[in-house]
Amino acid sequence: MAFHGEYLVSALQFRDLYGINLINDFNATGLELNQATKFYKEYLEYKDDRQPAEEYELVAHWAEDMKLDKYFELIDEDGYFNKRTNLEGLLDSIEKDPYDINSKDPAKDREMKKFQESQKDIGTNMAVAMYMLDALQYFKDVQLGRIKEIAFEIARLGTQGIRPDAKDYTLHLIPGKTFTGYHLLAYYYVSWKLAMPEMVSKLQLPYENEYALALSMHKPT
Repeated sequence: MAFHGEYLVSALQFRDLYGINLINDFNATGLELNQATKFYKEYLEYKDDRQPAEEYELVAHWAEDMKLDKYFELIDEDGYFNKRTNLEGLLDSIEKDPYDINSKDPAKDREMKKFQESQKDIGTNMAVAMYMLDALQYFKDVQLGRIKEIAFEIARLGTQGIRPDAKDYTLHLIPGKTFTGYHLLAYYYVSWKLAMPEMVSKLQLPYENEYALALSMHKPT
């Protein structure tokens, strides 16, 4: 939906509040009107039992529907100013969580939630299972300390987001190998599972079944 979007939603609310219908004045297309109606219905679902600051969640949903969520980020105001004015706090947070595993970032949380839901729709991801088998075979002769270094390198990439559909990831510690997004996620999961199994849940990667399947196929020599 283009230019009329926010005004059409306001017109729908104006009609319900005051009984004055200005919707036709916008000469909206059927697609625009349908989208505005969808937004307005979602607003009504929030209206009566809204929790504090839940309006930002609504804004995020609308932005996702309109494919605009890549162009802005909603972050906590205190966190925003603290990160930029409290240098000591920023350095302390980096020292405590250098790979951004424990941070609570609403934008990243939404992306992770969408990713997890998409993986749930796929079910057992056979491609990931085969990539994990490749990782298990690669790591079988690699010392644990080296595996941990590789895990940390992938984690550093992960702070910027790993796109499953990408095809051009490389790792300094595994020279000469190019990874797709799913391939890298498989190495990410397996490296942490081998080197730091107690931390795997922090990755929030829903690949327990794929890992079990890869293990069942792995025949170490």
